[in-house]
Amino acid sequence: MVIVAKASAQEQTEVVGIVVDEKTSEPLEFANVYFKGTTSGTVSDSDGYFSLSGSANHREIIISIVGYDQKIVQIKPGKRQTITVRLKTQLVNLDEIVVMSGENPAWSIIREAVKKKKDHDKRNLTAYEYQSYNRIEFDIDNISTRLRERKMVRDIWEGIDSASLEKNAKGNAILPVFLSESVSRYYVKNNPFARREEVQKTKVSGVAVEDGSMVSQLVGTAYQDYNFYQNWLRFLEKEFISPISDNWKMYYDYEILDTLHIEKDECYELAIFPNREQDPAFNGKIWITTNEFALKKLDLYIDKATNLNFIERIVLQQELNKVTGNSQWLPSKTNLVVDVSDLGKNTASFLLKVYNTTSDWKINEVKDKKFYSNEVNVWEDFSIHDPDYWEKARPESLTQQQLKTYQVIDTLVEIPRVKSYVELVKLITTGYWRRGKFDIGPYLYSYAHNNFEGHAIRLGLKTNEYFHRKITIRGYAGYGTADQTWKYGINGSYIITRKPWTEFRIHSSSDVEQVGIRGEDLIDNNHIFYAATRWQTFRRPYYITDNQFNLQSEPTKGLMHKLTLRHEYYDPQYPFYYYENPGHHDSNLKSDLSSPSLKFTTRWARDEMFVQDGNSRISLGPRRSPIIQLDYTYGFKDVLESDFEYHKVRLEFLQKIRMGGLGESRLKLRGGYIFGQLPYLLLENHIGNESMFYTTGAFNTMNYFEFVSDKYASLHYQHYFQGLLLNKIPLMRKLKWRLLWTANMLSGSLRQENIDIMATEDPEGNPTPGFNFLDPQTPYIELGYGIENIFKIIRVDAVHRITYRDRPEAQKFALKFSLQFKL
Repeated sequence: MVIVAKASAQEQTEVVGIVVDEKTSEPLEFANVYFKGTTSGTVSDSDGYFSLSGSANHREIIISIVGYDQKIVQIKPGKRQTITVRLKTQLVNLDEIVVMSGENPAWSIIREAVKKKKDHDKRNLTAYEYQSYNRIEFDIDNISTRLRERKMVRDIWEGIDSASLEKNAKGNAILPVFLSESVSRYYVKNNPFARREEVQKTKVSGVAVEDGSMVSQLVGTAYQDYNFYQNWLRFLEKEFISPISDNWKMYYDYEILDTLHIEKDECYELAIFPNREQDPAFNGKIWITTNEFALKKLDLYIDKATNLNFIERIVLQQELNKVTGNSQWLPSKTNLVVDVSDLGKNTASFLLKVYNTTSDWKINEVKDKKFYSNEVNVWEDFSIHDPDYWEKARPESLTQQQLKTYQVIDTLVEIPRVKSYVELVKLITTGYWRRGKFDIGPYLYSYAHNNFEGHAIRLGLKTNEYFHRKITIRGYAGYGTADQTWKYGINGSYIITRKPWTEFRIHSSSDVEQVGIRGEDLIDNNHIFYAATRWQTFRRPYYITDNQFNLQSEPTKGLMHKLTLRHEYYDPQYPFYYYENPGHHDSNLKSDLSSPSLKFTTRWARDEMFVQDGNSRISLGPRRSPIIQLDYTYGFKDVLESDFEYHKVRLEFLQKIRMGGLGESRLKLRGGYIFGQLPYLLLENHIGNESMFYTTGAFNTMNYFEFVSDKYASLHYQHYFQGLLLNKIPLMRKLKWRLLWTANMLSGSLRQENIDIMATEDPEGNPTPGFNFLDPQTPYIELGYGIENIFKIIRVDAVHRITYRDRPEAQKFALKFSLQFKL
């Protein structure tokens, strides 16, 4: 249900009713119902029912739907009333439209609109800016009878005034859990694209919301910018094709409904329909101006027939106005409503409602390049404002009911059982249990069992932003019952500046790892996989003490530099020996090794977005540009008892490739070279996977420590068809299963000097375990295919090893599982 903006008043006009076909009396779904002269409205549900409330001065409502004549109904102001609205099938007069013989008359209009897209697209402005008001509300709706009987839900209804809540079409109360308002200034520069949002003021109230600083970065215009002049629109991490895309005929059919005036613009009113119901396309209506063939208004929806999880319906409405003195059109109002309902029996549904208005446009005033370096900038006093501020800032006043929503949420968050439930959800999703200024965890590593450590128990703790706004301290202590050894780790960070982000870190740890498993990139990307390796048989374990100092800075948007001074000390717990002076007949054998190093990292991600969460930053990923990272490491000799001088160079390229209706691909290329004679512990130990979990950071049919290289190049590729192929099969379409394809390749080699440095026998003459390397002429290849979205959260990958199949213990085929949450 869409409730947008209405005038406040002491009395309310409330209209409850049903919309039906005049002849058949069949209920009509998705009928738009709104007060005349306002944007206040709602949409009829699957049974045709609607409920609309507003101020006491409303005297008429308008009901419209594709294929039917619009109807205006007189109502009694300031009263509650129930009505039945009967709509008449629309007859279209085509006398004014000139079309080609035998062609759908709407096609000529769409063809002209597509032809003139560049003239009207705001991306063809040098720059533009505007003032923006954004309101976001998140509600719980349709709470099942069984769910209402639970103690927590009963406590909620006892603790709040349910009479003040908004009602759905069936008369049941809708429970608000989040409401935000924000005012910001939004700036965009094109060619190349750059943007900045100055979030000036926010008002946030919600369950699980603390100080609101992180939420304030997410509730502005930057995440609500929908441009239908693009071929594909992306929202909710999905891509949908525009009704005026270049390939419109492949995805849409159209019907002319009427010619009418919207404000001062005469428009063609067209109904649009997907050619196939499962396509990522819209239903609804669009209005195109008769003189310029520009989009004036859109009233669109996506229903559950599209291959989406958990979504009952998405409604997206937008109005556009022409820029004075130019041909481009900018959005003046946007409504987005997401009905999340397909969550199973005995649950509830959720409503996400977003409303945005713009004003005070300025065009072609380009700012300095540095101005766009921070995409989202929240003013220091974002939450400080006088009581009358929002009444003046809102383009239209809130109703009494909407104003009471803040009171309801404030009461809700103070209910003890709600607080406990929120803490439990945070524990599950973040892995930490917050206790004041400290977070205990992560629980994922709290316990493990393996052949080397026995029962491995670990307790972790970190400070949060309430401890200090710039300093974060985290650490852990662990103990293994079999090796009877304490492990520890401590990390401290200090934020020097937030704009640009500059941070200093120190780290010290002593723990046990196994050859071929330790990898900082792997741990960062897949905590579940790394935790699972702690439960398996440890092969070639070693203790490692790691001390680091690093300084990280982002001098300009998208460019990050990092300098790390590091010392690692390896103490192998298996027969590992190397020659202290390779090539000398009487060279001593050593087992432990010391490696002090200096590492420089530079990373380029031009349009990557970050949000600040307390004392850390969370990457939301780049919009379209790749991520390129270069690492250089120099190893010191004769420092801290080190025997090795070396140079390591590594280049990495990551790209997310959006292919519209063909799906989405993810590509990762990595290459490196290591200069110097080194034991294999300091070379590139390619990460294999012997667990049951699929991970994109590993080779999934390669065993742990199966190959080692000093020169290498790798490719990891995944393509997600997102229902493109399986939608053709009725059963698969019903199950919403989605096909994917993967390919991993590795080319590598090892110089003879790095083979000769390793001893084949220990000092007593016993053989030491060997190691393997790739043939430079034969790359390692594994290909896979899989099904995702099984029961909406399970992914199954079948992976075939193509090369090196004749090796002992080679995994020729592997079936891997993973859990994921996707719409």
